[in-house]
Amino acid sequence: MKAVEELQLQALEALEKTWFIQSIEVIDRTDQTISLRLVIRSDLFVQAYLGEISQSLYFALIEKYQRIFGIDRVFGEWHIHPYGSPFEHKPLDEGLDPKPLLSFLARVEKILLENNLL
Repeated sequence: MKAVEELQLQALEALEKTWFIQSIEVIDRTDQTISLRLVIRSDLFVQAYLGEISQSLYFALIEKYQRIFGIDRVFGEWHIHPYGSPFEHKPLDEGLDPKPLLSFLARVEKILLENNLL
């Protein structure tokens, strides 16, 4: 299965199993890229992007159109943009595999609850 298809299946699984995800929007999709929005509320959502050729994977928790938390894989290396300091880049040695979107959403859930964002 192609990585684009796998990410879209993970998004559908998240909609079914993750209590805070209200809907999913496919922003853009080609044979080798996909951009998804997983809506929590109108001004709070998770943006996910995957590019198969570069093996890039970007996840961001967006509030009022600004990233407040994120985890990215660029050239096979994972890094995190911590909550409270989203412009910082810190290595994330353990990564998010095997289901990166669902692993990211588990971290988002913790942030939402700990920071009263719902």
